[in-house]
Amino acid sequence: MSQERKPGVDVRALVRRLNKESRDLLQRDIIAPLLPGGKIRTRLSGLVYEFKPKTRFTGWGHFRPCNEGEAELVAEALPWERGGYLELFPALRVILLWPEPDPRRPGTWWALPFNESDAKQRFGFSADPLPVFLCDPMNGAERFERVIARVDGQTLWFEGPDTLADPTHAEWLRDTAATAEQTTALLSGLASSERLALLFWQLRQFEQAAIAEQGLLSKSVRQIQEQSRGQQLAWLRRGTARLTLEARLRHALEKADAVLHSYSEIANPDGSLGHLTVEWSEQGNRRRYRSLLDPDLTVVSSGICLSDRDRDFDLTSLVNVMSDSPFE
Repeated sequence: MSQERKPGVDVRALVRRLNKESRDLLQRDIIAPLLPGGKIRTRLSGLVYEFKPKTRFTGWGHFRPCNEGEAELVAEALPWERGGYLELFPALRVILLWPEPDPRRPGTWWALPFNESDAKQRFGFSADPLPVFLCDPMNGAERFERVIARVDGQTLWFEGPDTLADPTHAEWLRDTAATAEQTTALLSGLASSERLALLFWQLRQFEQAAIAEQGLLSKSVRQIQEQSRGQQLAWLRRGTARLTLEARLRHALEKADAVLHSYSEIANPDGSLGHLTVEWSEQGNRRRYRSLLDPDLTVVSSGICLSDRDRDFDLTSLVNVMSDSPFE
């Protein structure tokens, strides 16, 4: 008995359909994330299309194709557009560790899966730190915070804070990491992944200290002397800035009877200091605030409603506003 012959694929019809979809794509706007040096990607009928951005941009963008190979930025994507994109991918809870020090990768943080077995079973991830892209400090990206990441293949996109997380855990971990003394008593209720996050942080501090010491020992006096005076002055300025930044923050807060808990530096693409994310609280008050500052300590975003007048305040005056608020 002869087998029934299956109808063959109409190659010409398939090519016509793909050509039509490609033309239609040029008339559509694209919501997509874009990393430094990356491409804009979108999927249509199971096929992935790539476009090279015409302008330099990093973040969530609203793009419009110019031709079959390039797209231009129309505007930053709105929060609901970003949310709609992320909802297409499965969620994974992670604990943020530290931002990527390479200024060419802004918004990238290293993180641990909160549930190692879940991450391994669903996505094949190990317990080693993973990069999470496009993290937003004003939307919950901070050391030891438990956040939601969306898994796109092997890429993790930052979505936002995990509303089910206990905020006291991240606060305790940051406070403990900031002290030089070894902690023997752990906070009750810490998950094993949170304890592992603290261990990774401590190991990284030891590693950085060892690298810095080795670098100082290997750099001979002759090498330093061979540097131009401009290079020497630049090196001294960078070292002085690092040493005095924390002191400036503490002093600004102490003038308003407030306490510094932690801060993170956000670098510009050229490696210079762009912004600071500062976590602070009023003296004797358990409630903590997170504010975004310029390097001169001018407030960019206070973390509270100031009727779009955030830049009218520096860090000290911001604390005074909070202290005088009738809602506190």
